[in-house]
Amino acid sequence: MSIVNYFSNKKYKLYKRTVKIDELSGGSLSQWNFVKEISGYYEPAESLIGTEAGNKYGITGVFYSEEKLSPADRIEIGAYMFEVRETEFWQMRGLSYYKGYLVKTDENV
Repeated sequence: MSIVNYFSNKKYKLYKRTVKIDELSGGSLSQWNFVKEISGYYEPAESLIGTEAGNKYGITGVFYSEEKLSPADRIEIGAYMFEVRETEFWQMRGLSYYKGYLVKTDENV
């Protein structure tokens, strides 16, 4: 059994940032690009209060996935974007998965 099937079978959109240098100004231009859909499970912070995870980095939720996410990756959940701050590898009851700590961004989808 996979972690995705254990918790849920939802798909979420994954975005990665590309940075280009503007030739005229020399400034950097950031753009978020859709990469692919990944399976996972989102747990909002309200259910994490009083836990170690609830105090870590001021997170607003945790994302469980079999795919390792990188810090600064973004995930679209509902009408909001969440940025990954850290990812940790976990094992539970024979299931291996990654736990990504998320912070809600100011940008809506």
